[in-house]
Amino acid sequence: MTARPEEMVHGKRVVTVAESEAQTVRETILTALREGSHFKLEAGAGAGKTSSLIEALQSILADRDRYLPRRDQRVACVTYTNVARDEIISRTDGSPSVFADTIHGFLWQLLAPFPKYMLRYVVELDAMQSRLEGRTSLDGYTVDYSTGYRKVDHDTLHVQLAHDDLPALACKFFALPKFRALAADRFPIVFVDEYQDTPAGLVEAMLGTPGEETRLRGPLCGFFGDHWQQIYDKVCGTIDDPRVKPIVRRRNRRSQRAVVDLLNAMRPELEQTTSPGAGEGSIAIYHTNDWAGTRLTHHRKGQIGWDAAHAARSWALEDARRRLWNTEVSDGLDGGRAAAPSTKILMLTHETIAGELGYQRLHQAFRRNESYVKKEDHVMAFFLDVLEPALLHHRNKRYGAMFDAFGQRSLLTSPADKHAWAALLKELERTREDGTVGDVLDLCLNQQLFDGLGKVRERHRKSVPLANSESQAESDDKAKARAEEYEALRAVPYAQLLALHDHLGGGTPFATQHGVKGQEFDRVLAVVSKGHTRFQIPEMLANFSRRHGLQGKEREAFVRARNLFYVACSRAKEHLALLFTTKLDPAALDTLRKWVGDSRIISLRFDGDSVICGEREMNNAVSPVRG
Repeated sequence: MTARPEEMVHGKRVVTVAESEAQTVRETILTALREGSHFKLEAGAGAGKTSSLIEALQSILADRDRYLPRRDQRVACVTYTNVARDEIISRTDGSPSVFADTIHGFLWQLLAPFPKYMLRYVVELDAMQSRLEGRTSLDGYTVDYSTGYRKVDHDTLHVQLAHDDLPALACKFFALPKFRALAADRFPIVFVDEYQDTPAGLVEAMLGTPGEETRLRGPLCGFFGDHWQQIYDKVCGTIDDPRVKPIVRRRNRRSQRAVVDLLNAMRPELEQTTSPGAGEGSIAIYHTNDWAGTRLTHHRKGQIGWDAAHAARSWALEDARRRLWNTEVSDGLDGGRAAAPSTKILMLTHETIAGELGYQRLHQAFRRNESYVKKEDHVMAFFLDVLEPALLHHRNKRYGAMFDAFGQRSLLTSPADKHAWAALLKELERTREDGTVGDVLDLCLNQQLFDGLGKVRERHRKSVPLANSESQAESDDKAKARAEEYEALRAVPYAQLLALHDHLGGGTPFATQHGVKGQEFDRVLAVVSKGHTRFQIPEMLANFSRRHGLQGKEREAFVRARNLFYVACSRAKEHLALLFTTKLDPAALDTLRKWVGDSRIISLRFDGDSVICGEREMNNAVSPVRG
């Protein structure tokens, strides 16, 4: 690593404060391992948790015999994304002494050698009861985990485990001291990245009952994470076990001072410091309390109207960009496509993004809002993963790749074959522009040139008769609902599916606040709205001063909203802007003022649904803001 000028003294490189902290953390981790102690590295956003994990791994590999006395032993690194897994493998040069995989890959590695014991526990899982058909034993069955979908086939005597089944089974296995000892024999050390996302109960099971270590010792566990970044349900959160040694890393290597100051105001118990040479950065908070229109109701209670929200987002972004960010670069924010956007607009829900990008009817077609984004629907998966990539290859004259995408290596043995393909592709391109999803789908279902539509054809066959049936008794409620969902999807203009495809491919600056966990951007505009019943950020801000007295469900709701807000704010490297399109109580505004001061809080003024200006309070006087 090349030293920066400020790191040189008389021509010699000196250790910076940031490097000193990293070295101290690494040595503390290694000392804990040598002493046979579990540990937990707690580090705020941007502090380099994964870097500490990899640095510790590299030190273990450099002194392998001390930590892995047998040649067949490995360090296990548990991650929660394939991206994180691949980074660990790359930065340890694919060492055979490191087993890096997702939590499910790691658990299956441990459980797979014991199929008979697994099947004994499978019959105890609540999620399996409806598929057992009254059976209390699965002796003679085989068991597998590959697709992540739960299935019990009593004809072939086979059990297919779902994603959620593995942690539940692992908890039962880790409760056995002998199993933990067998796990330690293969993996003396287990590192868990983003420990706060570990399925509930699994950490406790891995650690075992206090006192059992004297007989059969399980793996030494190192947990790397931040319990303030727990935003999912049914996961670990924090770890409070006296056997786990706490280690703290405070240097924020990501964000500039203004952003770090906000994070510290939110979280004074884990005060972070900035890296040497960090710039000032900026914070701006915009609110819409003065909008005079009729606010939305139900799950969006208190939210300003859609047109006003769009106008507020546009105005706040332009004001921040010109007045604070000093950039004229659109980053795709004005409809242009940027190669590497450094500005991100974070929304609370997919519904809000759909409104911004113009695929509302597509969003409304699905009962479960995220099912179409995750491509759980076979029709959506076909369009987004097969048809659109194939047509892109065709437009770029990559015909071999096009046929591969279709799953059909065409021989084109005659001019008639070539003409048939050309006619189909031309009709598909035309229909995509002005037709509906159903129009494009029918073209695909009726052609004879490529296959791979088995699941789509099955969905069509099951749904059309039910959707057209007047008798509710002809189907159960679930099948009827899926049929109606299918018909609603068919009626959506295909242009809306193209807008979603562009968004999922990174062609827009929008993302959900959940979806950017672990990422970072130069500039962030986080829009705080209503719409997600489990994340009520305005209420969290209003309750912040009394946070220590909250109990029960009120406390749980506060923590959920606080953590998501913290994740959203901490994505920014240089500049952060927050826009509240829902009404803020006086207590919520007071919290924001304590965090950032009056001068950074701007009230948007409206004429109908149009923003005409912004005003901020400075020493109890109103100061206009030019946008």
